[in-house]
Amino acid sequence: MELRVRRHLMLLVVVLLANFSFIVPALAETTPIRTAMAGFDGRPADGPAAKHLKVNTYNLYLGADLSPIIAAPNLAEMIRQTRIAYRHVLWADFPARARAIARLLARQRPDVLGLQEVALWKEGPIGGPLRTTVDYLPILLKALREQGLNYEVAAKNTNFTAQSPIGPTRQVSLTDHDAILVRTGTTGRWRVSHSESHDYMARLTIPTAAGPIAIPRGWSAVDVTARGRTVRVANTHLDPDSPQIRNAQAEELRTKLATAAHPVVLLGDLNAPPSDPTGPYALFAQDGYTDAWTAIHGPDGGFTATQIDLDTVPSTLYERIDYVLYNSMRPEDSDSGHIQVVRATVIGNKLRDRTLSGLWPSDHAGVVATLAISRP
Repeated sequence: MELRVRRHLMLLVVVLLANFSFIVPALAETTPIRTAMAGFDGRPADGPAAKHLKVNTYNLYLGADLSPIIAAPNLAEMIRQTRIAYRHVLWADFPARARAIARLLARQRPDVLGLQEVALWKEGPIGGPLRTTVDYLPILLKALREQGLNYEVAAKNTNFTAQSPIGPTRQVSLTDHDAILVRTGTTGRWRVSHSESHDYMARLTIPTAAGPIAIPRGWSAVDVTARGRTVRVANTHLDPDSPQIRNAQAEELRTKLATAAHPVVLLGDLNAPPSDPTGPYALFAQDGYTDAWTAIHGPDGGFTATQIDLDTVPSTLYERIDYVLYNSMRPEDSDSGHIQVVRATVIGNKLRDRTLSGLWPSDHAGVVATLAISRP
């Protein structure tokens, strides 16, 4: 079963666009050459010469299994199913899930977060103004502050915006973002610069009753620097439905990151497992990227996707599609450094990680990796 829940999220877009306009915003498994605990110059990666950068990737989940919408035989049933899906989004209780995620991150204290499916939901009268009902980004930032963690948004890209009726007089809208957050107010904090966000040229086009619809996706990146060590951190969420489009997006990102002046850390939901010989994982592996999880634990375990629903017990995570990848193959640069993984762990996959009402923090688990950045 290939990424069933991710396909459902894409199907929502098709349905939402049946009556409203779409708004387009302006490694096969690889073994590291060196051992996970040794630096590039032979010193321990966690020794005094290294600066540690802790990163996290987390898909936050838009909020519902939306396949009944696309299966609806007519417009009236589509509207009814959209209403059911929206109610599920509210039931999925992102404020509570954000508090659960914040508690997990408080234990890890990552310097950089790469987030996908950072949703903004609005509701209002058809033809009238919409009011925000669930805005993931400020909700999560507040939950993090309550845990003593302060983050700033370093980069954000918009994947799609759409809206649909949920009844004779009401409508909802959804905007999907990806975002990079960097922790502030810490000793020796990482300085952020050179932020950029882009849409992929490759995008899935789906035939619908309203005509063909193009589904945009994108990526963001920033430089983070501390004590003379700079790395380029990128974040993305690749297409879940079409391997051809997904691979083309990965190639666009690989080509762009190949011009980076510094070592690269790639965070994201690549929507393909390591076993896909032609997928994004294999493409980045061929370009010299190392998988932080594999470098520490080997190819087994580390499952991050997907929970059938947020109240499912036991966990239904069964595959690995969310990654921390890194590539130190960059020109010698006094402001750059070499990367080596020190630690990698999965969060949000244990029963104790759930909300007080028994919801998983997301339909994905997150990955946290500690990377040692040493001078070239």
